[in-house]
Amino acid sequence: MKEDNPLIPYQTVDADKLKLVLEKIALRASDCEHDPEGPKEEFQWLSECGALAAVLPGGQMDFNKPRTGQLLKLLKDIGKANLSVGRIFEGHVNALYLIHLYAEQGQREKWYAEVKDFGYLFGVWNTQANDGILFIENERFLKIEGSKTFCSGATLVDRALITGNISLSHRTGWQMAVIDMKEIDRSKIDRESWKTLGMKASGSYKVDFSGYEIYEDELLSVPGFYLRQPYFSGGAIRFAAVQLGGAEAITSHTLSYLKALNRTSDPIQQLRISNMMGQLMSGRMWLDQAATHYDAWANSATHDSALIAFANMTRVSIEDICLKVMEESNRCVGARGLMHPYPLERIFRDLSFYLRQPAPDATRLKVAEFFINDNSAFNE
Repeated sequence: MKEDNPLIPYQTVDADKLKLVLEKIALRASDCEHDPEGPKEEFQWLSECGALAAVLPGGQMDFNKPRTGQLLKLLKDIGKANLSVGRIFEGHVNALYLIHLYAEQGQREKWYAEVKDFGYLFGVWNTQANDGILFIENERFLKIEGSKTFCSGATLVDRALITGNISLSHRTGWQMAVIDMKEIDRSKIDRESWKTLGMKASGSYKVDFSGYEIYEDELLSVPGFYLRQPYFSGGAIRFAAVQLGGAEAITSHTLSYLKALNRTSDPIQQLRISNMMGQLMSGRMWLDQAATHYDAWANSATHDSALIAFANMTRVSIEDICLKVMEESNRCVGARGLMHPYPLERIFRDLSFYLRQPAPDATRLKVAEFFINDNSAFNE
């Protein structure tokens, strides 16, 4: 956990520092995968250049402003440097967005100040197994029983936004709460639970919250709001941006590999490069249009279904784009290029795993359902 030593607060992202930070993150990506501390240094760097506070009021990507395009580009660029760092950073942004949407003023001021003044890292952990989260009434406070799985950045996050079932006279349903991870003993973070093909550096461990005493001011909004639309499904464009960054990294390393071996004059390789670049440009256009729609529709209450449909299309289209880029790269570099110490070995594993998001087929069916029943928003 971080020490409570104030960092220099930045209101906007320092572009020059951010560029250097992304270069350092990319250079350390292979070492980071095997570092027991995970990307601890990476988030210190991101805090120092202003990235952690960029979405807060007055920041360059202030949620109150139509700046989704800039945010998606930042997510993509961080994903290009290191997908695991991108995944944790996306969770930080997601948590702050839920606070922006649903927190009371006092809660918002407190949690925002922790990011700006102390560089606190936030996360959102919703996934659970059979031993999921229950909020249980216990005299003057609530007590938590149960665990969350896939807790990305479990050893790094300072404030975890978790969800669970609550059943009180005045609160019933799926409740959000913001947990102080300094109060969770490290022994309750199960490091053996994350044995995976890729995204190892994300440290997405299982965390047992049993015994944590939670007070009213740590509860976020009312039950059910975590799943509130269009924000729940619409947020898919953020992790899709990180994924596209992974595809950009694969393309960049593929070109470097071919140039080093003087194979770029081969017309077959040129054809593959052309295909990869076409896919990346298509992905960027999906993100640009997704940002435009999100800024125009997210708070309008008139285009919710259209926003969800376009976010779903963006998500599955970028999944397809990433898979096609990986296929072309695979053929470009062959077996040798996919071996350690070449970075493609790690990036392929990370992106392959990260693309496995919940319910991909159901997401595509929802897109079809929207256009079958009502596509008027796209004819305006």
